[in-house]
Amino acid sequence: MDSTIIENVSPASKKIHTVNVVIFCSLLLLGAVASLAIKKDSVSVMENRKLAAMPKYSDSLFWSGKYFKQIEEFYADNFPLRDKWISFSDRFKNNIGFSSSEIKIYDPENDAEANEKTDTTKDETGQTGPLPDDGATGEVKKKLFVFKNRAFEMFGGGPAMGKSYANVINEYNRLLSPGIQVYNLIIPVALEFEITEKYAKLQKPNRPAIESVYNTLDSNIKKVWAIDELRKHRGEYIYFNTDHHWTSLGAYYAYRAFCYTAGLTPVSLDTVPSKTKNSFLGSLYRLTKDPKLKENPDSVRYYLFKDSVNFYVGASNKIGYWNKSKMYGEGASGPNSYSVFLQGDLPVVKMETQHKNGRKIAVVKESYGNAFAPFLINNYEKIIVVDQRYYTGDFIAMLKAEGINELLFINNIFAAHTPFHINKIKGLKK
Repeated sequence: MDSTIIENVSPASKKIHTVNVVIFCSLLLLGAVASLAIKKDSVSVMENRKLAAMPKYSDSLFWSGKYFKQIEEFYADNFPLRDKWISFSDRFKNNIGFSSSEIKIYDPENDAEANEKTDTTKDETGQTGPLPDDGATGEVKKKLFVFKNRAFEMFGGGPAMGKSYANVINEYNRLLSPGIQVYNLIIPVALEFEITEKYAKLQKPNRPAIESVYNTLDSNIKKVWAIDELRKHRGEYIYFNTDHHWTSLGAYYAYRAFCYTAGLTPVSLDTVPSKTKNSFLGSLYRLTKDPKLKENPDSVRYYLFKDSVNFYVGASNKIGYWNKSKMYGEGASGPNSYSVFLQGDLPVVKMETQHKNGRKIAVVKESYGNAFAPFLINNYEKIIVVDQRYYTGDFIAMLKAEGINELLFINNIFAAHTPFHINKIKGLKK
């Protein structure tokens, strides 16, 4: 029967089959040649990660089975026009997401952590809770809320974690008091200021959570109510549209609240020159690949203060070692533009200014603190900035060696309610 079927195939059909095979093999050959000939990128700007490199052969790698797996990863990361195919795929997946009249639900993908706006619009209403419903609808994707062409993280931390954070800060206070004044500043998420009554149940209100932490802190720890100062400016460009961080303007308002608490005069930005890095698509865009976010990119502004400053990069394992460098990472660009502040998440840096007022502060922070710390050069003689995630040295010994007399813990509200960050802060105290 099979031979009968073959005999009944017309010459025209045979020609079509032959042409299809030739075209298919040619495309495979063309793709292979292009893959070998086209210049390879080491980094994917779209995904903000390093691409796999061709592995070097070794017997151990070969017999472990990893050699061919790494070759496969290399070709997967380096096929021709890869970013264009990924972009097409993202648009296709967005288009087939289930949508209702109000909320679009996307299938889960990877779980990851505007051009310059005018900083003039103020919140004149005194609104302290969710904004009145204005008819705008939102989109939920995993743990993110896409709303008005912006993406937001949704806070849901509980009081037990907040108290654990507060107790760690208390440990430092009791160890270092009275020689070092301790401050605590918790940064709210952007959604605290943008959420409307319609979506109020998407996250826990930030102010009661911050108040719960502050009520657990020792009475002599100074609490910075940055959330109240930020709320006054909720209509300004204080958080990014496509990234989880705040802008330098948001950091400035928190700095202003800190100055009120610390008895300092905040610098005015009216006459301070600045630079900007445009076309910034941040972490929340990379997670969602939402086309609405791509149409609403950010810009990263950083201020060029007149105060002279010597900036140094330190080493985690060597007290007193400082290598002179620059406060801003001018080379930061694209999805890494936020790394312009303090050159990114370095374990420890130091700034020394011309002020001789005897005030020397250490700042313990995660990445939100990068945009905040440069403002302190306007008020302090010395600023040490420690990233709680990466510093592994003798923190207490360093405070003594540098003559530090003030200590600020600054963390976003997620970090203040996350065991990872709480343990990292605690771990600084050997």
